[in-house]
Amino acid sequence: MSERINIVAAVDVGTNTTICLIGWENEGHKIEILGHAIVPSAGIRRGIVLNIDETVGAVKKAIAKASENLDVEIKKLYVNVVGQHLRTVSRTLQKSIEYGKIITKADIRALYDEARSTMQQPGDKVYHVVNQSYTVDGETAIQNPIGIAGSELRAEYRLIVGPENYEEKINTSLRMGGYEMVRCMVNPIAAAEAVISDDEKEAGVMVVDLGGGTTSMSVYYENVLRFISVLPFGGNVVTLDIKEGCNILLRHAESLKVQYGAAIAEAVPENRVVTIPSVNGWDPKEISFKSLSYIIQARMEEIVENVAFQLGKSGFGDKLGAGVVLTGGGAKLDGLKQLVRFKTGMDVRIGFPIVTLTPEQEKVLESPMFATAFGLLKKAVKDENAQHSQTPHTTAHANPEPAYQSEEMIAKPKKKVDKPKSKFGDNVLQRLSLFFNEESDSEL
Repeated sequence: MSERINIVAAVDVGTNTTICLIGWENEGHKIEILGHAIVPSAGIRRGIVLNIDETVGAVKKAIAKASENLDVEIKKLYVNVVGQHLRTVSRTLQKSIEYGKIITKADIRALYDEARSTMQQPGDKVYHVVNQSYTVDGETAIQNPIGIAGSELRAEYRLIVGPENYEEKINTSLRMGGYEMVRCMVNPIAAAEAVISDDEKEAGVMVVDLGGGTTSMSVYYENVLRFISVLPFGGNVVTLDIKEGCNILLRHAESLKVQYGAAIAEAVPENRVVTIPSVNGWDPKEISFKSLSYIIQARMEEIVENVAFQLGKSGFGDKLGAGVVLTGGGAKLDGLKQLVRFKTGMDVRIGFPIVTLTPEQEKVLESPMFATAFGLLKKAVKDENAQHSQTPHTTAHANPEPAYQSEEMIAKPKKKVDKPKSKFGDNVLQRLSLFFNEESDSEL
């Protein structure tokens, strides 16, 4: 194991779970997962580090668990950053070209650096700069102007902007744990990179990452990232609604949601109930599947309507030929595809990471909840390859590549049937005793 010098590690620090993936690019130029772990998060609220000490503990635990069978010390990490104040800002810049000269990489870099140095307001940071298109002497929609002769070059950018302290807090947490942050990526981009193809990006697609504390989205069109947005609520508000609506403990509410929840109540039979075991002498409580699903549906409709509103703000709502891709832990909710299809009128699919796994790894990692971690790992492998090539490499948080490009992760997965199996069986009255396994609760 020690001879594998290009081993990389990615950590998805989520509100409910912290996921670590360790991997490398093998001789077949495919990403191979060497170690993985998922542990409960601590110190995170709505995706943002609140308690640094608690966050450090969760990260260290995830890395230790993922690397316990590897003869390698993990010190450098690729991590995600998320928060409700991440947003997309448009920026157009111009540069005069000396008469008789052609446009060079240096001209493109100068415009890119100027865009990246743009500060929207005190305390902000430009996390990513995404080129939209170039114009040379009035000729529009040019994707690569290098080598073109002209007197005026204009570049249109989308800046992914957010509070600087999002990165500072996670970076501080990693340093306290003895780790170095090589790169941070905003969550909507990392999740999308793992679950959609270039064809979908070209046709137009929205990726919705349903996490525990946040719901983030990214919109691609003509192979370019056009818009991102982060909503400050996710699956945790559904759990709270169940807790209050059913008058039960929070951990029981989470287990109910994960095991028996559905996003469309009309599809749930009337005659199914689940029994909450007695707690501290209180009588057991029976909860109807249909009542549970009505609670879930009400909140999920609100989330989906907010997502649709943000899509309208992007200006690309009528251009998404590939529809909507749902990923993250919340994407596993029964009936959610149908609800999103009804609310948006678009095709919907579940976004599983495009990755090749061993049969044993498939049992754990073939899930939409690992999308962000796989997106980070993909970027880590790309950077590692660039670092060992002849081209000089600079880390992203300092000065990344001028255009955020995507590429196929590795071999295409086998065809996936993502429609959940029915949870409800036949039509006779059935009472289920709730099976609690708190460590297996997803980031729904």
